[in-house]
Amino acid sequence: MTDQVPRDTRAWFADWANEYDTTLGKVRRHHAMLDLVVSRSGVRDGDRVLDIGCGTGLLSLKFLERADCGITAIDSSEKMLGIFREKIEQCHLSDRIHLEERSAEDMAFPSHYFDIVASTVALHHVKEKDPVIQKVYDILKDGGRFVLGDMDLDTTGDLEDPRRIERILQFLQKELALAMEDGGIPAFERMYDNGKKHILNEGEYCIGFDQWIQLCKDAGFLQVEVTPLKDLSGLKCWWRGGRVRMVPRWRSSKGISGLGFSPGSQKT
Repeated sequence: MTDQVPRDTRAWFADWANEYDTTLGKVRRHHAMLDLVVSRSGVRDGDRVLDIGCGTGLLSLKFLERADCGITAIDSSEKMLGIFREKIEQCHLSDRIHLEERSAEDMAFPSHYFDIVASTVALHHVKEKDPVIQKVYDILKDGGRFVLGDMDLDTTGDLEDPRRIERILQFLQKELALAMEDGGIPAFERMYDNGKKHILNEGEYCIGFDQWIQLCKDAGFLQVEVTPLKDLSGLKCWWRGGRVRMVPRWRSSKGISGLGFSPGSQKT
C-alpha cells in the first residue's frame, strides 16, 4: 500500500469496496461512460492496456469484452483489488489481467510500454496531478492513446468562497439525482456522503476540463479535439502526435463549456 494515498482516503475506499458494484456500479450513465471510453480508445487485439485506479474492475472487464488485449490494472485499495481478483478467478482471466496494488503517483513502468492508458473517476483523487500526467505521457507508445473519464467539476479555490460552494452544489444536485434514479437509496447515501468530501477537498480534488487540457499540454500532449455529447462529455488530445481522451461521467448543471468527446483515432 502506497504512502502517497492519505489514510482516510484508503479507509473510505476500503469501506466502499463491498458496495461499489451495487452503488456506482448501478448508475447507467457511469456504464455509458465506461463503454464510451473503451469505444474511443480504439483498443485492438494484442494491445497493452493500463487501467489506473481500476477499483473492482468495471472498466478492465469492458476492455476485454471488446478485444483480446492484455490488462495491467493498478489500485491503492487492497479490498477493491480483492473483489476484482475474485472476478478474474471466476471468469478465468488470470492470463489476461495483471493486478498491482499501487497508486497513480507510484506508477513505475517502462517508457513507451502501453498502447492505451485509461482511467475513470480515479485521477481526481490525486492532489498533485502534473507528475502523474507526465508519467502517462512517458509510458505511452508512439501511436498510443490515453483515455480519461472523470467529472467536469472545478473544486479549486478558497474552501470558504460562497461562489465555489455554489458551483460544487450545482453539480452535486444533478449527481445525487442520477444516483437515486439508478441506484436507489444506497447509491444516493454514498454519493451524498461523498459530496462533503468534494466541498472540503478531503481526498477529492476535481478540476475542470480547461485545467485538464492545460495539464495535458504541459506534459507534452500536442492537440485537443472536443465534441459535445448528450449527458456525457470528453476530451481528447495527443502526445507526440498521439491522443488522450477524457470523458466525464455526466455534465454539470452549468454545462461543459463546449467540451465533449472526440472521434477515435491513433497517434501519428
